[in-house]
Amino acid sequence: MKKIALATLLAATTMVASAQVSISGKVAQFVDSTKTGAVSNTSMAGEPTNNIAFSATENLGSGLKARVVVETSLGTNSINGGTTQLGDRQSTVGLTSNVGTLDFGRNVHSEFLAITNNDVFGTMYGSIAGDVHNLRGLRLSNGVFATVNPVKGVTVSFDRSQGTTGIDATSYGATGKFAGFTATAARFEQGAETSTVVGLNTKIGGTTITYTHSDDNGVVKSTGNLIGLSQAIGAYTAKASYGTTDKNVKAYAVGIDYAFSKRTDAVIAYRNVNYSGIARDVEQVGVGLIHRF
Repeated sequence: MKKIALATLLAATTMVASAQVSISGKVAQFVDSTKTGAVSNTSMAGEPTNNIAFSATENLGSGLKARVVVETSLGTNSINGGTTQLGDRQSTVGLTSNVGTLDFGRNVHSEFLAITNNDVFGTMYGSIAGDVHNLRGLRLSNGVFATVNPVKGVTVSFDRSQGTTGIDATSYGATGKFAGFTATAARFEQGAETSTVVGLNTKIGGTTITYTHSDDNGVVKSTGNLIGLSQAIGAYTAKASYGTTDKNVKAYAVGIDYAFSKRTDAVIAYRNVNYSGIARDVEQVGVGLIHRF
């Protein structure tokens, strides 16, 4: 009997060891004051990227691993205020190796990543990236997501989704590192609509400099340029960005983060967007706390 119990325990231990499961996430809350045109509103605001994620990996041998990610957005202020569904941010199953990755399901696409990875605000609270560039919905569903590393320091990505409207979407890109710079180019295509983004960033000591340019061929054609700068000084990080479009949009953002630890930050951010029509102008200021787990 003792031998059976011991064998069962060893088998269970082996299963847990071979499939590693982890839980992570983020909760950020801001006291937010936003003025759009002549209308002002002050309220508690949850960061749009608040989430809880479950991930699992299994070592299949020979450098190959299986993985699953289920990431769900969190409605942190009201349980009645949203339509959150399990896995609404990411729900993928796939394989990863030294050569690249292959995932199936729902995830962010290459064009959005090209923008967010070259934005000092990371397209989070206070960011003006979405005012200057077309983010193209951020995510694709019913999709295939693949990356390949053809040479050291270079990653090529390809995403393909079956559109819910019957029009498939494709996004692809490439990122390379050279001489202290990281360069990115990406494209999004869905029917006749396209978006192209190029980005560049570098880090010198505690200083990060970023730049993105976009050409968007959608319902309205536009081009946008966004530059950003962040400076780390001890536990503080100061951030600023400025962007314009050929449609008379001018925007800027400034902010400062204080890191209590690697997981917890206090944040102050200000965002100002000047559109061609004064009724759409935006002024936003917020003070918040972020914790990642």
